[in-house]
Amino acid sequence: MTDVGDAPGPEPTPTSRARLVEVVHAALADVAHGGRVVVALSGGPDSTALAYLVAEARDDLDLVLAHVRHGLRDDAADQQVVATHASWLGAPLEVVEVEVRPQGEGVAAAARRERYRALRRVAAQSGAGAVLVGHTAEDQAETLLLRLARGSGPDGLAGMRRRSGDLVRPLLGLRRADVHRFVLLEGLPSVADPSNEDPISPRAQVRHRLLPLLASVGPDPVAALSRLADLAADETAALETWAVSVSEQARWIGPVAAISQRDLADVPVAIARRVLRRLLARVGDGRPPSAAAVARVADLHAGGAIDLPAGVRASAAAGWTALAPRELPEQAPTELAVTDATPWAPAGISIVRHGPGDATPSPTGGQIALELTGAWTPPRVEVDAPLPPGALAARGRLAVPEGLERLWARHRQPGDRLRLPAGTRRLKDVLIDVGVPRPMRALWPVVVDADNRPVWLPGIAADEHVLREGRRRPAGLLALTRLGGGGGRQ
Repeated sequence: MTDVGDAPGPEPTPTSRARLVEVVHAALADVAHGGRVVVALSGGPDSTALAYLVAEARDDLDLVLAHVRHGLRDDAADQQVVATHASWLGAPLEVVEVEVRPQGEGVAAAARRERYRALRRVAAQSGAGAVLVGHTAEDQAETLLLRLARGSGPDGLAGMRRRSGDLVRPLLGLRRADVHRFVLLEGLPSVADPSNEDPISPRAQVRHRLLPLLASVGPDPVAALSRLADLAADETAALETWAVSVSEQARWIGPVAAISQRDLADVPVAIARRVLRRLLARVGDGRPPSAAAVARVADLHAGGAIDLPAGVRASAAAGWTALAPRELPEQAPTELAVTDATPWAPAGISIVRHGPGDATPSPTGGQIALELTGAWTPPRVEVDAPLPPGALAARGRLAVPEGLERLWARHRQPGDRLRLPAGTRRLKDVLIDVGVPRPMRALWPVVVDADNRPVWLPGIAADEHVLREGRRRPAGLLALTRLGGGGGRQ
């Protein structure tokens, strides 16, 4: 992200040697003093300049040079050059061999994926806090044009970041010609990767055909595209921060998310799209969904449901949009442990059962609670479990009377009914009436007695007889808490 006082885009060319060092020093400002970093060293002029500029700009850093062999061409010259640089810099050199196997992408993309994996393995093994790579402003411009050609959205216009997690690009604000000039004037050996000149490579076509063509329209397309990337990165970050705050309003029950359609309607459509994109990625395989998939979810009307890639099913009802894996987790009927928490993993909750053996908290500070023979007051507990839409925390506790010594949690079954003040009703209808989305209904537990009769729909409703008798003469207390929670005792 660009500082407010910094002009977006790369340094003007030509850039002096001293300025090259200053730019690299600034790019490494958040790398801890005396820390260890991995420098990706291919032997080409960009990575060669990177290694020497980092060594000069931050002589406090412990450099580990990493050279990745992809096995795609004869790289004997590359290995000789990187060994020379390791010797001159006095830095250890890690040479890693990878096997490039495309998985639905091109060879270049597969090689890039394996290269970054290898660099991160070297960082983990050496205890390095960052991986440095030698992308320049020209690489940024080429990347933007490639993304545009493939139909990138606004986030793609942000291009490569100067820092992305543990990956740092100290040369991204510098021009390739200035970086190569540094290598030439310093007398540093380097090698050229012939794949960069392959005429059928998309990047080579952008580099040698498209950018020169754009130069006939504007004086410096590389600078213009780099400025666009910097501006887009800042604005994307602001939009993403807003989207994150809205995404946090989503209800999660196990792997299922539900977002209020009112929350989506109250923000600009660009933010609503980002919210849905974030939730879809989290419910699915982690990869950002396509713009078409997001649009289909946004257009869902009440009662509608669609299947999406990555095994996600989206549905809309009662003012909520629910996103769920098509395969939902299940759990066998589980008896509720006495005076302990019983996990119900599909919904990410536990049911805690308190009994008369539990100490009753004092009602007022410093006062001793009276203990009357035959009487028991349920402890005060906080319901801190995730709840589906329509559920209430106040109904996440249930005082149970004598006669319900054994209770089980299970999934809802066809024909399940619950006794309510107005008569018995199907659990399915109760859940629909309060607005619980369909996939959450499949995950939410039902507590049943020894006769397999529903007595409690946690957070929603309870058997009228159990509710009444439990209030009159409680013999136990059931309460919801988060999975792994200890009961939420106050």
